[in-house]
Amino acid sequence: MNPRDSTGVIDAIYEAALIPEKWEDVVTALSRNAGTLGGVIFTQSGPDTKFITNPNSAAYFQRFVDEGWDRFNTRRERADRLNHSGFLTDLDVFETHELAAEPLYRDFLYPMGLGWSVGTHLMTADGDALAVSLDGAYVDGPVPREVVVWLDGIRPHLARALSMTARLKTTAAIQVAEGLGAFGLPSCVINFQGRMLAANGLMHPLVPSLILDRRDRVMLRHPESDQLLMRALKSLSESLAERQVMSIPVPANEEQDACVVHVIPVRNNGRDLIPGGLCILAVSIVSSLAVPDSSLLRGLFDLTPGEARVARHVANGVAPKDIDELVGTSANTVKTHLKAIYAKTGTHHYGALVRLLSGTLMLSS
Repeated sequence: MNPRDSTGVIDAIYEAALIPEKWEDVVTALSRNAGTLGGVIFTQSGPDTKFITNPNSAAYFQRFVDEGWDRFNTRRERADRLNHSGFLTDLDVFETHELAAEPLYRDFLYPMGLGWSVGTHLMTADGDALAVSLDGAYVDGPVPREVVVWLDGIRPHLARALSMTARLKTTAAIQVAEGLGAFGLPSCVINFQGRMLAANGLMHPLVPSLILDRRDRVMLRHPESDQLLMRALKSLSESLAERQVMSIPVPANEEQDACVVHVIPVRNNGRDLIPGGLCILAVSIVSSLAVPDSSLLRGLFDLTPGEARVARHVANGVAPKDIDELVGTSANTVKTHLKAIYAKTGTHHYGALVRLLSGTLMLSS
């Protein structure tokens, strides 16, 4: 691309909206046109900081994240206070004499030969906050005003493309929910704050007998089950490296059979900038009074085959000390399986697990 190649950069931005792997090319093009050493686009909402850089910036921005330098990022705080819908340079938010005393500059940027930047904050249509930062060498001096003007012309396209990316991610989750409906599973898409974004046709009859669709978040009508849902969403937000399906038992009531609500996180593309804050709630209805067999227990609570065999004996009232002989494994293995079953079923002691799996809790409120 030639310097200040607006058309080429804009084309690359909309291509990246459809193909997340292309965002690195966008960052490279922005940096080259702005005359900086490198650049980064990163999230400012959600529990994790996701970012995409060009190769020149990858090492220093990873260090910025790993060492927690955002705690000292007064540049961001000052830019937020200005509430400016455009790109800003260092000298737009600081006086020249202030920079040398700022820890971010003095202890992080300057020692690496950096120190002059231009950046902006963006908000997608779905409320995700992102930032674009292009960082230049200290010896090159402040970013020229004509670069800021050029970047401001590019900025609306960045905002639209990032909003498109967010909407496409939500659309993909909705398609999964609709697909589950084809298999008879009521499902809906929620974000990590619990707000319902869409539901398939089978989910609608379960509102409000099972789910209450409140303005701030969805709630399970059964209070104890709703506490488990809140805990599951909190865990998904905080345990980013271990996002697993969680299952929540819901007792029967006068309007609704007992069921299990599965909380299924939507996995991120490795180059996806949009925070990973979506999950699918899928509902399995339990309508039989009989003790579920191993295959049903496995499906209801996402158990492994070994865990399901242990759970089946628990459901039949077998004492923990006798299960190892029945399943042909060691007592320590049974303890390990039980620990996993407690976590997946939201129970905390053996008696509660027996009541749940035998149907006592599942079939009465």
